[in-house]
Amino acid sequence: MKITKKLKPLATVGTSPRAEIHHAKFQAFAALKYMDWTALKKAHQAVVEIGRIEGGGVVATLVAEVHKGAITKLMPLSCKGCAAVHGKAGAASRAATKRVARQALERVRELGLPVVKLPIPLSAARSIPIDLGPIIIIFGPPYGIDFCIVVESPEGEICVLCLFGPGLCIGPVVVN
Repeated sequence: MKITKKLKPLATVGTSPRAEIHHAKFQAFAALKYMDWTALKKAHQAVVEIGRIEGGGVVATLVAEVHKGAITKLMPLSCKGCAAVHGKAGAASRAATKRVARQALERVRELGLPVVKLPIPLSAARSIPIDLGPIIIIFGPPYGIDFCIVVESPEGEICVLCLFGPGLCIGPVVVN
């Protein structure tokens, strides 16, 4: 993960830790052009680095988990130079980080920002770029800078998947 030009966030949540919501910019790796998509569709399970994701001045590698011909999970990948804050994380700081992540997910939902819906059939994934929607960057203890992407599960849950911290989901919106 490296810091690039910092852009103004779409929204900010919390104070310490603080979360910023940014537009994500995805750049596919050139090697995907040479991928054997037919073999990947037949594979029971595979993990593939598909590109880089950037937002809020932070860049990380994006990994896709392929299961039975569809992308079922997207995760930022830790990389050399990515550093969490050293030392033990206390339960209070982990709870605060989780609370801020939940508030950021609720804010994404309030803003009506589009999120990537999983699973993605490989036929659709071949038409890179994938529209990833917003990313959430959490600043503060215990992880320093944590890079998170927002996805929607087939059940309608909106989930945040982070590089260092815990991921979490909030349930689907029920309209009565």
